[in-house]
Amino acid sequence: MTFRGIAPTGRPLIIPVFITHRGCTHRCAFCDQEAIAGAGSLPDALPGIVEKYLGWSSGDRPVELSFYGGSFTALPVRELSEYLQMGKELIAQKLVGSLRCSTRPDTINPGMAKLLKSSGFSVVELGAQTMSDRLLTEMERGHTADDTRQAVKELKAAGLTVVLQFMSGYPDETATDVATTCRALIAARPDAIRIYPFMPLAGTKISQRLQCNEVRFDPVVAIDRAADIFLAAQEAGIPTIRIGLPKDGIVVSPYPDNLAQVVVAEALVKLVKKGERDFELPSAWETSVAIARKSGRFPEEAKVVFL
Repeated sequence: MTFRGIAPTGRPLIIPVFITHRGCTHRCAFCDQEAIAGAGSLPDALPGIVEKYLGWSSGDRPVELSFYGGSFTALPVRELSEYLQMGKELIAQKLVGSLRCSTRPDTINPGMAKLLKSSGFSVVELGAQTMSDRLLTEMERGHTADDTRQAVKELKAAGLTVVLQFMSGYPDETATDVATTCRALIAARPDAIRIYPFMPLAGTKISQRLQCNEVRFDPVVAIDRAADIFLAAQEAGIPTIRIGLPKDGIVVSPYPDNLAQVVVAEALVKLVKKGERDFELPSAWETSVAIARKSGRFPEEAKVVFL
C-alpha cells in the first residue's frame, strides 16, 4: 500500500488581527496571548493593518482578514459589531476577499454561525486543543469535547470552512488522551487542522506547576504526539496548515526552528515502523524525508516519489 501525503493547497494571504484575550470566558492554564501576539488591535486599526500587509505582499492570492488571539464570537455585542462592520467595509473596498476568526467551540450556535457567514467569513478556527474531556479539565478550558463536535456541525451547516487547533505534549497529557483526540478528529472531519506542541509560557498556571515539579514536560514527547495527530489527519485526508506557534515574542523555545519539518519526519518514521515502504509525498516534504533518513530510522530502500 502506498502512503499518499496531503499538503494544503491554494493558501490565501492571511492578514492577522490580534484581539488578545478579548472575549475569553476563561484564562486557560497554558495561555498567555500577550506573550505571543502583544496587546492586540482595536477595530479602527484594521485599515492600517491591511494596508501594511498588502504593501509587503505581491501576487494574486486571495486575501483573508483574520481575527486571532481571543474568542472572537464571545466579544461583547457592540465590539463584535464594530469588527464585523469594519470587515464588511474592507470587503466592499475589495481590499480583502473574506474574513476568518479563531474562537472557542462553546461560543458557536446556529445563529452565530449564520451571522459569520452573512458577514463575509469563509473560515472559522476552533481552539479544540484536545478531544479528551479529562485533559480539557486539566487545561481549565471550560468546555467539553462535545462542544467542539457540535460547533463543527453548526459551522459546516452554515457553509463555513472549519479548522481545528490541537495541542500536543501538555504536561498532564497521556497517550490515551492523544488516541482519543485522533479518533475524534477523524470522526469530526474538519477541513484542516493546526497543531501547536505545548509551549511553557512564563506566568501561566501550568508553568508555575512545572517550576514546582508538580508535573513534567518533555518536548520530545510533544513532537512525537504531534506526529500522531498529524498522521491521523493525513490518513483521513485532512491537511495540516501549520505546526507550531510563531516565534515572535517567545524568548526561549524548547523546539528546533524547523519544528514542522521535524514533526513530519517523525510521522514518516512512524509509517515505516508500521511497514510502509512506498510513499507519494508533496515536494514540500523533501526536507522532512532528508531528516528522517539522516536519523537512520527511514530506510534507504523506501521508495519516495515527490509530487
